Amino acid sequence: MEPLIDAIYRLLPTRAEAALSASLLRDKLENHHELLECTNKKTRYQKVKRQLDKLEADKAGKIFVQPQGKENLYWKRCEPEQQLHYLLTQLSLFQDVIKQRLPASQQQQLADVMQSLPDNKANWLRKIYIAPSSVWQPPKLDPAVTSVVYQAIEENKVFSCDYTTLDGITRRQTLVPWGLMTKAEKVYVLAIRRGSTKPAPITYALISIRNAELGDRQALLEGLPPDTDLRTYCEAHNIGSFAAEAKQITLVVRFYGNAGRNIKETPLSDDMQVHEINERCREVIATVQNSVELRKYLRGFGEQAEVIAPPELRQQMVAELHAWLTRYQTK
Repeated sequence: MEPLIDAIYRLLPTRAEAALSASLLRDKLENHHELLECTNKKTRYQKVKRQLDKLEADKAGKIFVQPQGKENLYWKRCEPEQQLHYLLTQLSLFQDVIKQRLPASQQQQLADVMQSLPDNKANWLRKIYIAPSSVWQPPKLDPAVTSVVYQAIEENKVFSCDYTTLDGITRRQTLVPWGLMTKAEKVYVLAIRRGSTKPAPITYALISIRNAELGDRQALLEGLPPDTDLRTYCEAHNIGSFAAEAKQITLVVRFYGNAGRNIKETPLSDDMQVHEINERCREVIATVQNSVELRKYLRGFGEQAEVIAPPELRQQMVAELHAWLTRYQTK
């Protein structure tokens, strides 16, 4: 179990404006096993104060104290290595969630930290459940592939692989990776195919990569521009939405029954409006992109969703419904 003095030091902020008093630290650590032995708040406060005094003496020059009324405020000097250790410890509790977003070297560090966690920290994993989709399972990635791809991204190198497209065509390609993009349950590599005349990267599903081999260091001009980051680039070019060519529309859709009841919790756009027509019908108006994802979303509600506008989208939905009906009637 983590000693109280270590827990206090870990919680101390590294900025004066965020400094904490002994009473605030006591409250934050009220469930610490050493404080649970104390009979009341006063004795818990005294115990925390003694540990702060000890830290101030043991870490002279690293602990800062500022008088504030009846209590002192405490903060500490930022120590990058120590902060990284705390961060890795915290991240290790969620390694199943984040491991596909980290370089291979840090994934190993997480695994090592996880092995050294005190029982009370590891026990936290027993109380977390990340529910899977009720429809699909997350893809099972090949560790040999991810190891090469992640190393290539981390070290600014190219890699060669066999890539299978949605049409089932497999080709050997050499890719210049810019980074990783995650969407729903899938992980994608944003990369430029070596020899391509296109200056922008495209998405390669990590699950569709086979036989990956690390290559040489990439040319500076081929990689992610040094003056931007992947998130900014993807948002500017609509890469994450898979709707770069989709037309922006003003969607008007009516939901019936319980459909769309909680749509305000996950709005379709910043300008979305919801009008309650009656107890069993609500109308939603939002500026969205007429993308494949949007149409899949609307289809998922079945007869409980009706597209009112724009007319071309309504007609497209009608045509799809007729096609569905024809297909089912011919069996």
